[in-house]
Amino acid sequence: MSVYFQGTKDDEALASIEILQKWRDSGIAAATKQLRLIQETQPKFTSCPLYKELELRLSGKPGPRVLVDGVWFCRAYGGITRVWDQILSCWSLEGMVSDAAPVCVIERGNHRFNIDSFQKVNGKFADPLDSRAVLELATENAFFVSDWNADVFVSSWISTSGPKSPSCSEIALVHDCLPERFQAPPLLKNLRNRWLRGASAHLAVSAATADDLEKLLGKYSGSIPWCHLAPTPTFANSAVFAEENETWRILKRHSGIAAPYVLLPATSAIGSYKNPELLLEALSAPGLEQIQLIVSGIGAEIRQKEFEDFAPALKGRILAAGFTDSELSLVYQNALAVIIPSRIEGFGLPVIEALASKALVLVADSRGLVEAGGKACLRFSADKPKELVQLLQLILDRETWRGFDQVLIRRRNQRLSGLSSDLLGLCLLAAIRSLASGR
Repeated sequence: MSVYFQGTKDDEALASIEILQKWRDSGIAAATKQLRLIQETQPKFTSCPLYKELELRLSGKPGPRVLVDGVWFCRAYGGITRVWDQILSCWSLEGMVSDAAPVCVIERGNHRFNIDSFQKVNGKFADPLDSRAVLELATENAFFVSDWNADVFVSSWISTSGPKSPSCSEIALVHDCLPERFQAPPLLKNLRNRWLRGASAHLAVSAATADDLEKLLGKYSGSIPWCHLAPTPTFANSAVFAEENETWRILKRHSGIAAPYVLLPATSAIGSYKNPELLLEALSAPGLEQIQLIVSGIGAEIRQKEFEDFAPALKGRILAAGFTDSELSLVYQNALAVIIPSRIEGFGLPVIEALASKALVLVADSRGLVEAGGKACLRFSADKPKELVQLLQLILDRETWRGFDQVLIRRRNQRLSGLSSDLLGLCLLAAIRSLASGR
């Protein structure tokens, strides 16, 4: 299941996806026709809050006035950026947002997103990772709430609608609760506490994050809705490239990629929750000397030296590189395996993106990664590098591996079939309406 929204069932989520896809491919009239068809053939679906939201949006009915803090929009990369990519893309569908149901974005230095479909107000720039700077935005946010007459304030990162208490209803879009699980600086901890506890409602990107929130806030199990992200079309569409494709040959030549290789798509320090040391220990094992390790993401060059110091056997075998999304999809697709050894994640979006690129994905048996990959990924214990060694040895034995490969392909297709890049945006709109109406 890719969504839990106020009891939404699998078939109801899939019906919502069908309507959203019609809307994206063919416009409002086609989406309305699909909605009516589902209403006639599956009348029970009409009680689903996602259906109700689609019906209201397609018919142009009034909706809450939504004020979005764009404090994160200056960040061109990262999981929260991917979240907003999908939400804003959904909200930009013709008619999804209207004068009767408006969205206003507080623009604070936007380096990635197309927000031309929405109303805008210019706010003060703040680096979202600078807690002091974000704290100082609260008074300005309260002014915007009052001036624009907002019903609901939306933030995905510790910014709030008032310095001490909310100036309107707030909904927190929560990517993970990692700062609450680990040692966080006092100011960040206090800001997140105000953000999470001051919010009138929450929407999480995974069941694991929703569970964390419920425990943190003392709410009953299943009370906080969640919705999985989907791979962006870049990853699904570029997977048609084959090994002999000229783009791939050029990329290999210019970057220094050499097969066979494995990819670590998100780097972090030795000893962090990302757990890169497990992968380094596994690749140092005898018999795996032929495998190159590619590390990607922010700070990859710094991590390359740190990793070589930790695992001297890998000197000369680690390549630090940065890729565009289309290049990354090719790197995913042609890897021996994409390996994600994290001890914990809120939701492993790189797992989904790699699967969409037709990659073989190996993940640690941590809950966020297991939730993301379902049965489509091979798993290893987060504290047992020998298990990863055994999996890599199996994959290198092409004759033995061939039967396993076909099973995983079927599971991968099944996992991806229930995901939509527009579903999270719809869930957020439904959550906002529920909050504004007091339900």
